[in-house]
Parts: sequence; C-alpha cells; structure tokens
Amino acid sequence: MKRLSGRLLKSALTTAIAVSVLPGVTAAGNLDQGLSDPPVVNPKRFGSDVSAFYLGATGAYAFGGDDRFGLTGPGGTSEVGDLDLSGSLGGVRAGWRGVLPARGGRDYVYGFELGYEFGSLSDDASNQINGQTVTGGSEISDVFSIRLRNGLTNKSGTVLYFVSAGYVNGDINTTSRQAVQGGSQFFESGGRRSGFTASIGAEHNLTEHWSITGEFEYVQFSAENVDFGNGTSTRSTPKYRGLKLGLNYRF
Repeated sequence: MKRLSGRLLKSALTTAIAVSVLPGVTAAGNLDQGLSDPPVVNPKRFGSDVSAFYLGATGAYAFGGDDRFGLTGPGGTSEVGDLDLSGSLGGVRAGWRGVLPARGGRDYVYGFELGYEFGSLSDDASNQINGQTVTGGSEISDVFSIRLRNGLTNKSGTVLYFVSAGYVNGDINTTSRQAVQGGSQFFESGGRRSGFTASIGAEHNLTEHWSITGEFEYVQFSAENVDFGNGTSTRSTPKYRGLKLGLNYRF
C-alpha cells in the first residue's frame, strides 16, 4: 500500500507540474502570433508599367555660358569681351514614357518631355573702344523645351540611365551701354529665340510613384545679329551648360 500511495503521489505531482508549465509555454507561443513585420515599400521597376505619365519639378544651376560680345560700327568691329552666363533656374515638367524589354534583364525606356524653366542667366563685359567705355550684356530667361528621351535601366530596373535631345525657345535680351559726349546711352534689344538642348543623366526610383533625377545638359540658342538702332550692332550667340536635379511623380 505504501508503494502504491507513493507512486500515486509522484504521478499527481508530475501532472500538476506539467499543467502549470504547459499553459505558460502555450501563452508565450501565442504572443508571436499577434506580431507581424512592418510593410516595406520597395522601389518599382520602370518596366512594371508599359507606359506612364509623370509630372515633376526641377532646379538647375547653369554655368560656363558663352556669348562673345563685339560691337560693330562704321569703323569696323571691336571686341568688348566674353560673357560668362550663369545663374539659377527653377522649372516644371510633364512627360510620357513607354517601356520595352531589353537583353540582360534590362528595360529600354523611351518617351518625350515638356518643360518650362524660370529665372535668368546673365553677364556683362566692358572694354575701352576709341577711348570710350563700352559695356555689353546678355540675359537668358523663360526657357520652354520639348525633349525626346531614351535610355536603359540597370538589371534591378530601379535606375534609368538616359540621354535626351530636343528643342528650346527662350527670351534673349541683349544690351549695350555706350559712352557719348556728356554721358552715355543705353540700348536694348530682346525677343524669343529658338535653339537645341542635349543632356545625359540618371533617374532613380524611390517608391512606386516617386523618383529623383540628375543630369548634365547643354543648351545653345541660334545666333543672330542684334541691331541697336544707332548704327551699331553685335552678333549674339548665347549658350550655357548646367547641372539639374529633379523630382518626378509617376501616375
């Protein structure tokens, strides 16, 4: 009887311990069932959309502009100086692009873009001509553009390397201040002028809809003879280079 009672007591203690431990283990396991990893927003492949429209904003710093200013009069042409056009431009843009599969897991992206940039680039130069100070200046502002763009993505499809080329139309203002007896006279001639642009850059997807861009561009406007109306004129050839950053939203 004593052996049977001991065995029963031992079995009861074992059962009690198991019952007290197992609920705690079960409850701890249930804690993990209510937890989940936070959602991660991954950049979207360019090739995930066969075609897409986008809107964007840009900011650019232009430098290395060149517009050699020489004043032509009855006595011939005299060199005034080189104009180093520079300044900041802000802009807006809208575009469309299509996607075709390419080799090596890459995508070929092509499309067009409309843009408008505000701000101005300007410079002036002075020189002595026949003992009199002559100053010439040039300014570029309000540039409208139409660009064709194409390029290839990287293998992950999140970065696009592109080149673009297109048409630009901007407001070109040319000035001349010429010394005369007893003072000076200021002459100004301006108007819209056409030209071309070319650039190379990259676009990186941040999320499904947002991307950032960076590019190096070259812009050149058509050369024109500018008549100041007092018997003098100059040959205007404005152009510039610039670095541009942008933010796009893709629909």
